[in-house]
Amino acid sequence: MSETIQEQENVSGVLTSAVPQVKNLNAETVTAMAAGFLKRIGHKGGLKPKRVSLEGDLYTVEVELKQFTATVKVDMQAREIKEYDVQPKGEENSSSLSPKNLILMIIISSIVNVGLYFGFQLMGI
Repeated sequence: MSETIQEQENVSGVLTSAVPQVKNLNAETVTAMAAGFLKRIGHKGGLKPKRVSLEGDLYTVEVELKQFTATVKVDMQAREIKEYDVQPKGEENSSSLSPKNLILMIIISSIVNVGLYFGFQLMGI
């Protein structure tokens, strides 16, 4: 009896392409692109994304920085940043009664109050 040995090749039937498939852009990936871009151009710390909107084929990302507000526009088809704008924050956005300022005012008024009390005690008033 002769046996024939057949070699079996392991072919999966799945063809892989050298070009990776590109996922569609969403708000999260566009926000990450905008934040990475702003860091590369020098705005390192304090990036706080505020809003992402899609208008036609353009995503608009608004990011709040420490002293600036940035608007970055990303083309959905080309997956590239088409336009950006960095503006200083207006004074109307800053609160004059922030917790830090409120605590500072309380401490200063307490010191002045204690100083006046002892000052009037020394004068006999």
